[in-house]
Amino acid sequence: MSDPLLWATIYFGVQILLGLPIGFVLISTVVVWAFFAGADMSLMAERVIFASVENIIVIAIPLFIFTAKVMDHGGISERLLRFCLALVGHRPGGLAQVNIVSSVIFSGMSGDATSDASGIGQVLIKMMREQDRYPPAYAAAVTVASSCIGPIIPPSIPMLVYAFFSGASVGALFLAGIVPGLLMGVAMMVLVARQARRRGFPTEKRMARAAMLSATLAALGPLMMPVILLGGIYSGAFTPTEAAAVAGLYAILLSVFLYRRSSWSGLYAALSESARQSGMVFLLIGGGFALNYVFTVEKVTEAITTAILSFEITQMQLLFLVHGAFVVMGMFLTKAPMMYVVIPALLPGLAAAGVDMVHFGVIITLNMMVSMITPPMGLMVFIVGGLARIPIGQIFRESIPFMLTLYAVMILITAFPELVLWLPGTFE
Repeated sequence: MSDPLLWATIYFGVQILLGLPIGFVLISTVVVWAFFAGADMSLMAERVIFASVENIIVIAIPLFIFTAKVMDHGGISERLLRFCLALVGHRPGGLAQVNIVSSVIFSGMSGDATSDASGIGQVLIKMMREQDRYPPAYAAAVTVASSCIGPIIPPSIPMLVYAFFSGASVGALFLAGIVPGLLMGVAMMVLVARQARRRGFPTEKRMARAAMLSATLAALGPLMMPVILLGGIYSGAFTPTEAAAVAGLYAILLSVFLYRRSSWSGLYAALSESARQSGMVFLLIGGGFALNYVFTVEKVTEAITTAILSFEITQMQLLFLVHGAFVVMGMFLTKAPMMYVVIPALLPGLAAAGVDMVHFGVIITLNMMVSMITPPMGLMVFIVGGLARIPIGQIFRESIPFMLTLYAVMILITAFPELVLWLPGTFE
């Protein structure tokens, strides 16, 4: 290891241990490397960081974030929640089932786990806790587990980031996430039904037919958004980035003009919130791309590729080896270092080994999502526990069956790639 890379690695490790924001850590690590390597930092900033955030794929990220914020301010979540109640509220563990189905539907619009858990998830936790119908920790556990579906079913912000680093087709990644996302939802719903019978969880009163029809019609507008997005992309009407702009416009039309639930001040608030969140994402992408440049110059990616190709194992064994490494990392790291540091370094070696980039993108995104509910560093558990004021340890205990269920789905879609690749192959 050369001296510049050694100092940069030491600096990076210390900053991560101190818990500093990962975006600033990535950028400053590159600055430390450039200082010891004698590299032109202004040239790196111009060619690497700015080039990364001007990429056409990256532009879609703030647009999808904005769409989710507009929907949150526009009362669309309430319509979706009532529709989910009509759909599965009468099933065993009614509100827990609603929690999962709402995540499946909401994921087709937001693409972000945190938005799901901190938005509609908080509403459902409050509903589940009323009259002591569900233990508070169980309500939170269902919320954090179901929020993992958000970045799997399209649109998906992590998959947009992955497409930027890997060069994989955004459209193919979006389609590839549909079947795994639905499998996650079904698996957790089966788990909830079994837990409800064993633990005596209540069911909700079945809605009358007229009320069910009313709830469905009220939710029809939001439910059409995934159809418009995917239909537009695969009909060739617009690119994935243009689809993100269409989604934002459609959300405005619904929230401001059709439902009249959001004022212009609410729209400004959505713009302000999405700008702040997008700024954090851009900092991460720029820092990750810059660090990847350092890896290339220092031949780190070349060394990783050589090491991967030297393994006398099959592709499937290689994928499970990577899964195991990410599971361990997920216990101690947040999603960001894995997404913006580890994955870009691994991709050239995995591609050289013949791994399908679309398949890997879906399975590793699921792996990272489950790491967000895995102790001791499950970030989503800390977020939801803090918002709902529920002890973290209790949420972790209730999350274990959901975590194991999601890992089972991850193993399934890894062992049977056709579950991921069938839908993209159908639309090629």
